[in-house]
Amino acid sequence: MTWVTRWLAALLMGTAAGWCAPMCRLQLASAQANINAQRFAAALADTEQCLAEEPLHSAALVLKGNLLYLLGRDVEAMTLLEDLVRREPFNTDGRYALGRVYYFNARPDPACTQFEAIVAAQPDHYRAWDNLGLAREAAGRIPEAIQAHVRAIALVATAHREYDWAHANLAELLMKEDDNRRAFSLAVEAAERNPQSSRNFYLAGKALTRLEQWSKAERWLRRSAELDPTDAAPHYLLAQLYRRLERPTEADAERKLFLELQAKAPDKRR
Repeated sequence: MTWVTRWLAALLMGTAAGWCAPMCRLQLASAQANINAQRFAAALADTEQCLAEEPLHSAALVLKGNLLYLLGRDVEAMTLLEDLVRREPFNTDGRYALGRVYYFNARPDPACTQFEAIVAAQPDHYRAWDNLGLAREAAGRIPEAIQAHVRAIALVATAHREYDWAHANLAELLMKEDDNRRAFSLAVEAAERNPQSSRNFYLAGKALTRLEQWSKAERWLRRSAELDPTDAAPHYLLAQLYRRLERPTEADAERKLFLELQAKAPDKRR
């Protein structure tokens, strides 16, 4: 599951615990099953049936906005979520979803506005702090971005051990700032928190290559490639690594695989 589908599943669980009409409750339960199965169009149809019965159902509207985003209907998602936030300015889930859509569509300043509103109202909202870091980075506000990620990391230190995104996001940012040793430590922590994330192992391996520790990087990059066989990125670094280690046959094989996977990759990952 992506971060979006995990969050939507959690959102739906909370919705099921709250009040809604019986038919709407059944439709949202069906939407949850379809989201878990990555059937987003079917989940959207379920959600729209719920909204036909309860047009102002807040959680269903947030869900619809996220499903529109997952289906690549970003303008519709923004319009729906903007209307919701105007009507319900204290709707944290709506602001969070809107901030994510803004960020994905290269609109970092309005994304920052949404996440800043959330953390002002809920200073312990670690996901909003983490996403605020991403939005501030995209806006060129690097010191403030680092501060936001650090705040998120502090909030998840003990209470949310399953959350690895803040460590990985800060690791990626710090590599851009050439702080590779700290980036490696953060990536290792992310991998310990979520050992099924290809990205976490990739970031650790990448940091090691930037530190010229090519031999040590191999196992991290190999594990990244194993966890996500569709990702081209680790194969690019493995090709470089094997060149450095004077293993040309393996280097050529990795470069070939990188080019094949890159040609199949989507332009953006949602």
